Amino acid sequence: MKIREISSVDDFKSIRGTWNNLLAKSRDKNIFLTWEWLFVWWEYFSDNKKLKILMVEDKDDIIGIIPLLYSTYRTFLFSYAVIENIGLNLSDYGGIIYSDLDDDQIITMFSLIRHFLNYNKLIFRFDQVPSDSKFFNILHNQSFCQDSLFIGEKKTGFSPYLPIQSSLDDHLKMLSNKFRKNLRKGEKNIEKKVGSIEFKKFTTVDSLEKNLNDFWEMHQKKMNYQEVPCFSESQKGFLTEVAETFAQNGWLNLSFLDINGQHASGVLGFEYYGKYYYYQTAFNPSYSYSVGNIHILYILKDLINRGQKEFDFLRGDEAYKLRWQPLLRSNNRIVMMTKGRISGLQFKMLNCMFLYDEIKKHSLLENYRLYDYKIKQIKESEKIKFKNKI
Repeated sequence: MKIREISSVDDFKSIRGTWNNLLAKSRDKNIFLTWEWLFVWWEYFSDNKKLKILMVEDKDDIIGIIPLLYSTYRTFLFSYAVIENIGLNLSDYGGIIYSDLDDDQIITMFSLIRHFLNYNKLIFRFDQVPSDSKFFNILHNQSFCQDSLFIGEKKTGFSPYLPIQSSLDDHLKMLSNKFRKNLRKGEKNIEKKVGSIEFKKFTTVDSLEKNLNDFWEMHQKKMNYQEVPCFSESQKGFLTEVAETFAQNGWLNLSFLDINGQHASGVLGFEYYGKYYYYQTAFNPSYSYSVGNIHILYILKDLINRGQKEFDFLRGDEAYKLRWQPLLRSNNRIVMMTKGRISGLQFKMLNCMFLYDEIKKHSLLENYRLYDYKIKQIKESEKIKFKNKI
């Protein structure tokens, strides 16, 4: 078994088929590890960073792919070279790709990764690793690293998700009486006082451009209403190209809740191997009656009818998500480095650097608005968590 590095974009392009075939066999597969998502991300956000994809090979077979890039984090006093996930910030889940291996092969593969890291004096950063992934549990148990490797863990948030039930009534039964009544009342009030409700879903490239433009226009209204920073043109361009590519692969689920023929709510979602990913939302502030939650109701109905397995709300345990009584999986940051006397301190410093790198992307006013919005969301979520315990 050996590790081969890929550092050129042409080589990255050439392994598309191999990549997705291996991912399809992986227990930890998700939409954010697809070649399409990560390659388009690289095209938009690589800047001057260096590609460093690691291919794990056993004889003539590729059994593992670790999608990484080379970054440098600096403060006034310190500088760290870090090998980290491709797709950071816009990817809700990270990790590595590997086929279904037996225990001996897994131990050998991770020991090889450890030797590669130590020999090259590198720091690995894996962000948004889901707690129910096999990759996370291997690193969490640290059975392969012996005494030569430091592995630091930090929870970065939670992703609520709903296993799809056999009927919509089964989902509704799990909700609080108040929330269930408000959903039905809101739907009836819209039909009585405003007009007819129609659920529209777009999964192909036909008329996608117009519908995406409608989505982004409504998303802008939502962000202005919430007084938080909007997506940059690069972020919108990235997600637009991803949507087009995903539509060609059958992975796109762009839906709208229309009232009297006008968009009231929109969701840019994805589907991959039976899972629905609720990625980005939009709504028209002119409409009330909880149109966003009513939209979720229609999405669930569609997923049930098509036999899908899971509705993933993705990162963030906002109050509106918790009202659906979801399960929670934690998102985690894993940092791996050669063990030394100050490894624990370095881990804390790196986390501060990662946070600072996020903060400096926005102006002082934008950061204040983001902070204020998050505090309000946390307070509302805590109230719901407390009620659920009772």
